[in-house]
Amino acid sequence: MDQKHSKHLCATLSRARTAGRPALLEESDIPESVSDAYAISFAQMQKISAWKVGGANPWSRKVFRNTNSFIGPLRPDELFLGTSSIPVAHLNAPLAEPEIMLEIAPSNNTADVQFSRMSIGFEIPATVLPEALKANLNGQIVDRAGAGALWIDGITPFDQTALKQEFSCRTWHNGAETPPGSSTNLTNGPLGAAFEFLQVATAFGAPLLPGQWVATGGLSPAFPVATGDFLRVKALDWDVGLNLI
Repeated sequence: MDQKHSKHLCATLSRARTAGRPALLEESDIPESVSDAYAISFAQMQKISAWKVGGANPWSRKVFRNTNSFIGPLRPDELFLGTSSIPVAHLNAPLAEPEIMLEIAPSNNTADVQFSRMSIGFEIPATVLPEALKANLNGQIVDRAGAGALWIDGITPFDQTALKQEFSCRTWHNGAETPPGSSTNLTNGPLGAAFEFLQVATAFGAPLLPGQWVATGGLSPAFPVATGDFLRVKALDWDVGLNLI
C-alpha cells in the first residue's frame, strides 16, 4: 500500500474515533496484506500503553474466520488503572467484555518471565468500521482491533500457577448477570492467549515495551454498554466493579 493511501486511511480512522461515529471506508480501502494492515495500525500511534487481543475465543473466530489471534494497540488516554469510573459517551457503539490483563515485564527479568503483574477488568471494544466491514479481518487489524478503552483493577503480582488452572467468570450488567464465562473459552487459557499475542507481535514488528498491558481476550461474549451503566466481574480472587460515565 502506498504512503498516500496509508496516511489517508490513518486520518479517516482518527477522525471517526474523535467524532465517535463509523469511518467512511469501503472494502477497497482495506489493505490485502496482513503486514500492511498492521503497519497502518501501528502508524496511528505516537505512544502505546496497552494491547488488546482479538479473535481469541470461539464466537470471535466464527465471525472473523481467523486461525490465529490478531492484536491492536491502545493509546495512554484509552487505558484506565484502578479508577472507579471511565468515560464511554465519546465511543462508537461501545461493548464490554471481562478479560484477564497481563503487564509486560521489565527487560531485566529472567528470560523465561514475560509478565510481571496481572489483573482483571473490562475491555471496551468500540470499532469505527462501518457495518459492512466489521467481519473483515484486515479491517479489524487496521482499526486497532476495535480499540475503545481498557479498564484494569485488582492488580497483583503475576501468578502463572493461578492462570494455568481452569476457572469460571461471572459478570453483571446493571445488576443482571450476563452469560457465564470461563478461562476455557480462550485456547490454552489466558496464558495461552498471551503467549500467542507475543508470537503475533514479534512476527509483525509490534513495538512492545515493559509496562504495557495486554488484554488477553474475552472470557465471555461482549455486550452493549452505555453511559450510566454499572459493570461487575468476579473470577479467581477478583471481584471488582466499574461505573460508565
